[in-house]
Amino acid sequence: MKNIIAIDLGTTNCKAVIVTEKAKVLKTFHVPTKPIQPKPGWNEQNPDTVFNAVIKLLQQSIAFCKEENIACISFSAAMHSLLAVDKDGKPLMNMMTWADLRSAHYAHELEQKPIAKNLYETTGVPIHAMSPLCKLIWLKHEAKNIFTKAHKFISIKEFIFLKLFGKYIVDHSIAAATGLFDEKNICWYDEALKLAGITTDHLSALAPVEHSEKALLPAIKKKLKLKNEIPFVLGASDGALANLGSGIINKTNAAVTVGTSGAVRITSDKYLIDEKQRLFCYYITDGFYITGGATNNGGIALQWLVENVLEDDFKNEKKLKALFNQSSKINAGANGLIFLPYILGERSPVWDENAKGSFVGLTASHTKAHIIKAVLEGVCYSIVDVMLALEETSGNIKNIYLSGGIIKSEQWVQILADVSGKEILINESADASALGAAFIGMKAIGSVKKITEAKMFLKNVKTFRPNKSNHIIYKKYFKIYSSLYERLKNTFDELSMIANH
Repeated sequence: MKNIIAIDLGTTNCKAVIVTEKAKVLKTFHVPTKPIQPKPGWNEQNPDTVFNAVIKLLQQSIAFCKEENIACISFSAAMHSLLAVDKDGKPLMNMMTWADLRSAHYAHELEQKPIAKNLYETTGVPIHAMSPLCKLIWLKHEAKNIFTKAHKFISIKEFIFLKLFGKYIVDHSIAAATGLFDEKNICWYDEALKLAGITTDHLSALAPVEHSEKALLPAIKKKLKLKNEIPFVLGASDGALANLGSGIINKTNAAVTVGTSGAVRITSDKYLIDEKQRLFCYYITDGFYITGGATNNGGIALQWLVENVLEDDFKNEKKLKALFNQSSKINAGANGLIFLPYILGERSPVWDENAKGSFVGLTASHTKAHIIKAVLEGVCYSIVDVMLALEETSGNIKNIYLSGGIIKSEQWVQILADVSGKEILINESADASALGAAFIGMKAIGSVKKITEAKMFLKNVKTFRPNKSNHIIYKKYFKIYSSLYERLKNTFDELSMIANH
């Protein structure tokens, strides 16, 4: 039996996961690729650093597998990256990651225009600084020299394939997250391109996620010490692949991830658009879409509290466990203390870069344990906020399959169960995106035929059931929580204006 090498291009590290055709993980390799933050709100990566990481991962993986045992190599990548390259394919800038917010002003301007609603309904991408559409508008106005010199505007995965094969090619899934793609007609969207000031000549050729290339550039083939041709499968975006790698292939099951950030996603055979524009909807393949919302503030909120306020070591698992134990002694609702966790601005459901973190209800009776509890609850409130928006759009969600760093704390998982009122099934899939990439690789080589076969990855390690009395209490607090952003939105804008001048 041959193996599949799945390469996952992340914003903090890249990894290779070697998987059998029976979905068993044999080996994982990591290479750190830290983001660059030259200014507040800017978040970049050096594309050559990422490419070198990929080469290292491929060398390690090929050596581990042996060439004759490799069925294919498939890719997963973070969404919303943007890089301008010249006619020789050389970068004119560092790559802007999903977390880059420098285009926020232009995003806000675009939101007010009559075309905004049609843009969202056609592309499935909320108007926000994360989207390549808004990044392109920023480049057009603020970096004219780069914009006019650019031969192509591409994502990090497109850059990798350019360096490997000398071709500009992008999969439907990565294209679907750009804000430049017509989700129903599966093509570039002319109206969005006009707004960005570009044409299809500035973009890569579109291809299905199962598309593969074999003819590596001679220098690369030599560097990887390959004698034969191996299919390199385009794969898809990390969010879409996380659903496949978790086995979430229908709209009654939600994949919830709470790591540094958070996400709630379902898989559906329908293009589901939220009337309030709180959710994204991205095409994958075979008429299937991923619908959901991503938050900026998951475990990062707890890390901020531990390191910046409590001045403790977030990486010390014993100390972290002690903090969780302290918080577990506090009743649901933290004695009337609510934390709005928007310390990094927020994506879904508010889509506001100016959103701020806030403690509401703080009194002299609150202790460190209350504050920890409020932060844990605040992150859970934000996840449930997205989930409720998703249920409004797609119908009732029966099962929540949970993954990410949150599962290290049973106390935190129980809070999510109590706030949501739903059973939480632990789906221990730390490499979900890579497993999803491996699945697309299997589909590309014919090992599987349909996307629904991704259910092979659906595993339940442990179930957490909601405490009914706690859920009743949390419903009252959540009602207040869900009203706070609208009450404070103008204040957040004013604070941003003062701080930035």
